[in-house]
Amino acid sequence: MALGAILASCAQLGSGGFSGAPADLYTAVPSMADVRSLMGDNAWWASAPSFEVRPLDALTTPATERFSVSEDYLRMGTAEELFARYTVYDKTSSATTTMSDLQAAFGTSPSSPKVGDQVLYYPVSGSGGAPFITRTFVRVGQIVLTIAWARKDDNTTVAMLAKNARLFSAKLKDLSKRHSSLQPVGPTLLPPPGREITLLGSAMLPIEAFVTMSLSNLPDYALDQLHTSGINKFAYGDYALNNDTHMEVQTALITLGSKTDADAWAKFFGGAFEPDADGIYNGYIPTGGSPAAGIYQYILSAGVYGVFMTCKSSIDGEAASRECEAPVHLTALAWKVALEGG
Repeated sequence: MALGAILASCAQLGSGGFSGAPADLYTAVPSMADVRSLMGDNAWWASAPSFEVRPLDALTTPATERFSVSEDYLRMGTAEELFARYTVYDKTSSATTTMSDLQAAFGTSPSSPKVGDQVLYYPVSGSGGAPFITRTFVRVGQIVLTIAWARKDDNTTVAMLAKNARLFSAKLKDLSKRHSSLQPVGPTLLPPPGREITLLGSAMLPIEAFVTMSLSNLPDYALDQLHTSGINKFAYGDYALNNDTHMEVQTALITLGSKTDADAWAKFFGGAFEPDADGIYNGYIPTGGSPAAGIYQYILSAGVYGVFMTCKSSIDGEAASRECEAPVHLTALAWKVALEGG
């Protein structure tokens, strides 16, 4: 059972001091190095974040929720996963009400170890290679942090959950003093504005996040190849699909050393598909689950640039709708033309 789908079951339940933007909230999210240190295992890889602002899921997001930022961490070589979502409410009382609703829905929770202003710990049934899943909810002021942890072992303790919760909530207490240090992405490094997608957020991210985003089966090899080419970061864009705002479009632009390098890069990451008449590798990748989930991928090269785009449900573990196909292909083609023209 996908962690995002588990968290979605909580999303419909239910003036604070934080007035920052999603990029500011993202400063509270632990890095890949932080999680590797926490878990004592370098097999953990961080994904690209989701900046969950309107219009993404606008019709189903409660009015009291301002926005969320989420991050997924995968333990390569296993099905284990750690998923964190930070949701900012309009005021502290709304966040408190959400915690009360969660407790009413899921029952009694241990009250200690204490983390944040309020904390709730719950187990949940799962399936597959990491069926032992827990949920932890932490409130700090007007922010509710939700952590879902899927493990292959059934020895998870509340003390272990509290340790995770402390790391993930550590920077929330003084969040109003924090400002994003993310390097901004210039408009030429993002898809050209059109009628198909709406920008939610963007950032220059470490290249490791791209490796996870690409669903590479050989992450260490892919990362080594990118580092060998001198690539350490990429331009990331997060979007809502306009004709189905339950779908999230994520984009990556990587600058290579030459057109030959860019063409080879596209062939390597698009190798699961044949390129179409426009030179775009694209298709649907099943990602498992029941019912079967999956995402659309679009990979191309344009001059010295490599472009990677995905379209997926905003809830991890659900299938992407066919509404993705034409709009994202049109966006990919427009981006290719713009890059080659520039």
